[in-house]
Amino acid sequence: MLSSSRFVVAVHAMSVLARFRGKGPVCSALVAQSVHTNPVVIRRLMTELEKAHLVRSIAGRAGGFELNRDPAQITLADVYFAVEDETVFRMHKTDPRSQCPVAAQLGQVLNAPLKAAECALHSSLAKTSIRDVASAIV
Repeated sequence: MLSSSRFVVAVHAMSVLARFRGKGPVCSALVAQSVHTNPVVIRRLMTELEKAHLVRSIAGRAGGFELNRDPAQITLADVYFAVEDETVFRMHKTDPRSQCPVAAQLGQVLNAPLKAAECALHSSLAKTSIRDVASAIV
């Protein structure tokens, strides 16, 4: 199973924007340098964050990106759901008509615990804001 770093990169980028808040837009090259990635990766991620109304882009020569709201009002859950798939767990194909009881019932059995795990993830991430992250960095 593949794991994505998109969420952590997005939190990193948002924390950079939070630290520059009030000093004008931050260009993707500066954010990319901090994240150790290509500016194109940052611009693509910022597009998703902008669709979620977490950042805004400023056009022009001195343009870049800014947080769209107070960093205390942006939770890690907001960032997670802006850049990652809605569901954390994906079931493989099961066949409820299968002769194998595992194949026939696994999806049904796992539904509740996986949903509970997703809710716990959301609840945990919702307790931390971008301000919390940015201000913890000395």
